[in-house]
Amino acid sequence: MYYLIFLLPAIISILILKRWLNSRLGRFKSDYALIKTRYDTLLKESKELNQIKTHLNGDVQKLIELYEITKELTKYLTFDELILVFQERLKENITLEECQFIKPDVDTSSFSDYELFPLKINNESIGHLAVKGLRSEDKDEFYILFNQLLLVLKRVQLYKEIEELSITDSLTGLYLRRYFQERLKEEIDRSGKFNLEFVFLMLDLDHFKSYNDRYGHLVGDVLLSSVARIVKDNLRQIDIVARYGGEEFSIILPNTDKQEAKFISLRLCQAVEKEHIRAYDEDLQITVSIGCSIFPQDAQEAQELIDKADQALYRAKETGRNRVCFWCE
Repeated sequence: MYYLIFLLPAIISILILKRWLNSRLGRFKSDYALIKTRYDTLLKESKELNQIKTHLNGDVQKLIELYEITKELTKYLTFDELILVFQERLKENITLEECQFIKPDVDTSSFSDYELFPLKINNESIGHLAVKGLRSEDKDEFYILFNQLLLVLKRVQLYKEIEELSITDSLTGLYLRRYFQERLKEEIDRSGKFNLEFVFLMLDLDHFKSYNDRYGHLVGDVLLSSVARIVKDNLRQIDIVARYGGEEFSIILPNTDKQEAKFISLRLCQAVEKEHIRAYDEDLQITVSIGCSIFPQDAQEAQELIDKADQALYRAKETGRNRVCFWCE
């Protein structure tokens, strides 16, 4: 009994200690559960951030690739080359079935299975980009490339306009004499290298001075621009035509022999003769005379070709006008 009296304080202390330990253990468990929950949340967020980082890295890499494509596109200064390279790079980087360029004069009703994206420069339509099989997940990348294409197209158009201003005549839209002479020398080199013929033409408006004197220079300008249009409309795409000076035009007919040149020249004379040209209040008709020289038979140098075509033109004028004469005849 006396032992219980001495042990009672110790037992009470042990019970108190046990209760305290249980309380601390419960708080520890609660803290541990809270920490574990927080850790699990942070771990989950870390994984999500890693996924976002991986995705962003992929997006950044894709944007870098798209930027490299844009840099490549800016190297091209002609519309046809630019469109061709864009189509190739688009198919390399985006999953789609087909991509076509449609010219503005083409009926788009036959492209009902395609998505049509209008190509416009300064509100002027230059056609459509027809895309088939574009996936929704690729549309953001497509729009990036498409908008870059529009920017580069504007650059190409601006370059073309600047280039044309420096080499073309403002009245007729034909090449200027200086640029034409460069092209003539290039054609001589090319034809000489590949053993080809070409024909050089000098074309002059008949009695042009009398039209100017009678109707005035404004009417004369209309005649010049109208004849330039007729000449361009009746030549091939490979032919080169320029305003040589005053009422004279010069023409290069590549890969052409005498017989072909005679047919083309007569067609030009007939096309001009039958055209009724409306110049302000006047309804006029005019004719042209043409002199021709042939490379390499008549001459192998630019100035000699010009001189001999000019001599043939003089003979066409002297023998009645509205006709074609060759130097070698």
